[in-house]
Amino acid sequence: MRVRCVESAIGQDRLAQRTQIFDFDVHEDDDLLKGISVTISIDNIYSCYYMRKTNWAVTEALPLKFYVRTPMSEPQIYTLENGIRVVVEPMPGAQSAVVAFRFTFGAKDDPNDRLGITRIAEDVLFKGTPRNDARAIFDAFDGLGIRRSSSTSVEYTSFLAQVLPDKFKPALELYAELFRSASFPSDQVEIAKTITLEELKRMEDNPIQQAMYMTYKAGLGSPMGRIPLGEPDTVSAIVPAGVRRHWDAHCRPGHLLIGVAGGLDAETVIETVGDVFGGWAGKAPDSGESHPISVADRSVHREKPSEQAHICLLSCGVPRGHGLYYAGQLVIAILSGGGSSRLFTEVREKRGLAYSVSAFYQAYRGGGLMAVYAGTTADRAQETLDVCQSELARLRRDVTAEELVRAKTVLKGRLFTIGDLPEGRAGGIIEDLFLEGRVRTIDEIAAGIDAVTLDQIPQYIETFPPRPGTLLVLGPRSLEG
Repeated sequence: MRVRCVESAIGQDRLAQRTQIFDFDVHEDDDLLKGISVTISIDNIYSCYYMRKTNWAVTEALPLKFYVRTPMSEPQIYTLENGIRVVVEPMPGAQSAVVAFRFTFGAKDDPNDRLGITRIAEDVLFKGTPRNDARAIFDAFDGLGIRRSSSTSVEYTSFLAQVLPDKFKPALELYAELFRSASFPSDQVEIAKTITLEELKRMEDNPIQQAMYMTYKAGLGSPMGRIPLGEPDTVSAIVPAGVRRHWDAHCRPGHLLIGVAGGLDAETVIETVGDVFGGWAGKAPDSGESHPISVADRSVHREKPSEQAHICLLSCGVPRGHGLYYAGQLVIAILSGGGSSRLFTEVREKRGLAYSVSAFYQAYRGGGLMAVYAGTTADRAQETLDVCQSELARLRRDVTAEELVRAKTVLKGRLFTIGDLPEGRAGGIIEDLFLEGRVRTIDEIAAGIDAVTLDQIPQYIETFPPRPGTLLVLGPRSLEG
């Protein structure tokens, strides 16, 4: 029997994290499997996740979490006659299912003088319908045992629900009632506005979030650089009737994607979604054209009296579906994929320049972004920026085969732990459908990572150079970038 084991270790004296994947053979009576209730099949792949501090010997490790990774069915995509697109990935053996609703409108669709209105609508959606008041709706969610969340981004508005398989249909019916007939009570809209204005004020106390929002705004402009929360003056201008009109104008079946992953078969999901949402008529969707992502070549200093400085670098990254997409993901992992990554090692460990440094990737329908953030003292900010930019430039010439292997291991470690749980898969398949109109399997993603060759790393940097781009500094002094 083949076993895949992913290990992460956190050092005692520093925030180092290492990840490594082991593939090895075990027998049913091995100590590693004792006391664990699983159904064993020779062809199955078993995954265990555990943490330890020093010893890397797999057979001595104690599993904290152990589950069978049964072969998953291929994701299926189905489109209802009213335009709702559904993607399903059954996961045999899963005891729950996760439903992701994603509407293809977000902060980019807010009117210029009412920025923040989509975020307000998402918040107040749960506060009543003609049939049920807010208390009855919350009681219904709790009665069904639904774990839920929602969010608004620039490109979309999303709702997530984790349900037991036998509660799937009543959960869909509850969401359908909200989407189609939310009443947006006036008093609740005013409360949501007050809370939003408080959140905007609190951003002053969260300089990391403040710096990132400023960077997106400076680098991407409007509408893609908008803050979903809106601006104080535009939020104040929002009225309840406007929220209702905005929701009615954009909440159409043709704007809705539904992704389901977990312990439900595809036939049940598609039939149930058709029963609940199939009768929802609405105007044809807008063209749905994506907004091309381009990053301004500029340097911005926002003065903030503080002993700290927050540095953000933003540049264009690889779009989803591009031939160098996986090379781009590995570049991010080499820069910021754990305790052995370049930024962590060179900026924090060797020089002690920053208390926080990281790089990340973000995908949009119209492109991708690569961002680097560093938080440091004002006196060391210039050196921190210089080292970060030096590390970005160095990617072009000296990434080693060992680094590439380690970065692949980091990405696959995440993929085979968080990524193949129902919540991870629901998020993954809805993101794929939204960005590319297709869905990748776990194995396809792993194969894409494995296929990246060392010469593709400098090729990626040549194709998607980190400069020109936007440099934003939030702190007492400007920097030379």
